[in-house]
Amino acid sequence: MGLDVHLIPTNGGWRGEPLYQEMSGLGVTIHEAGDWSAVEPGDPVLGFCNAEFLAALPQIRERTRRTVFLNCMTWIFEKERECMTRGLIGMFLYQNEDIRLKHMAELAALNPDPSVRFLSFTPYFDAGRFQFVTARSDEHFGCGRISRQDADKFARDTLHIYEYFVSPKWKRGLFLGFDHRGEQKIGKPYNWIRTARDHNEVSQQEFYQHCEIVLQPSDTTENWPRVGFEAMASGSVLIVDNRGGWQRMVEHGKTGWLCRHTRDFIYYASRMAYEPGLRADMAESARLRGLELGGLEASVASWEMVLEEITKLPE
Repeated sequence: MGLDVHLIPTNGGWRGEPLYQEMSGLGVTIHEAGDWSAVEPGDPVLGFCNAEFLAALPQIRERTRRTVFLNCMTWIFEKERECMTRGLIGMFLYQNEDIRLKHMAELAALNPDPSVRFLSFTPYFDAGRFQFVTARSDEHFGCGRISRQDADKFARDTLHIYEYFVSPKWKRGLFLGFDHRGEQKIGKPYNWIRTARDHNEVSQQEFYQHCEIVLQPSDTTENWPRVGFEAMASGSVLIVDNRGGWQRMVEHGKTGWLCRHTRDFIYYASRMAYEPGLRADMAESARLRGLELGGLEASVASWEMVLEEITKLPE
């Protein structure tokens, strides 16, 4: 977008980060960790769900009042509440309009300053990193779930769902992001379900190459799940909880399935196994949906709006 972008790391060791060379190659200026002296009056400073950013806000506000916080969770952090009460945040940005409305009501009650703005933006998803898979194994029906290893990412009835959905072909499962925490919660997966701790064992691309469906019951309420975009770009049909960001991302019965209880997960997974034509149609519709929700054009347009609103904040 032709912007002069600066990064101020909030932790040490940032030269070892995989994105360091890529950002440097794009012409991004990278400062030393915590070097807020690089901030000039009127600069917009954005912190993406970053506790260190919140802790540093008093220093940042000495240099600019155009401070922007992006909360990628479905709850408000205590430090975020404190900063709002102290008038340290000029704008709040959200990926999900439902979360924006909910948080705005709670935060505005702490500080009624009318200059504080609450906006949503459209994140960009690079679908080019994921190949749309149209043909998978003829010998088995691939299914799986993907997340970080947090136990809350697993519903307790996960294995019950995987056991009881039916398929005309042998089922083969893959859990990517699974360790002792998941096992303590849901039990030991069946021998037909392979587990991998992280992307160093199985890449995201390999995961979606395997999965006809992403069958993902969870105890969490997702905000704007990246794995949804990955699945849509890869042709893996989503079968997920009917709450949170999934409700805005998935069109029930067209681009995936939204489930209210265990029986829904079992029923829709079985339908996808027995109706390959419908599954293929839904995968293609989901691919187009992903481009609509996370495409570059839509994202650029939303960021132009956000940046225009930032210029209206007091300096």
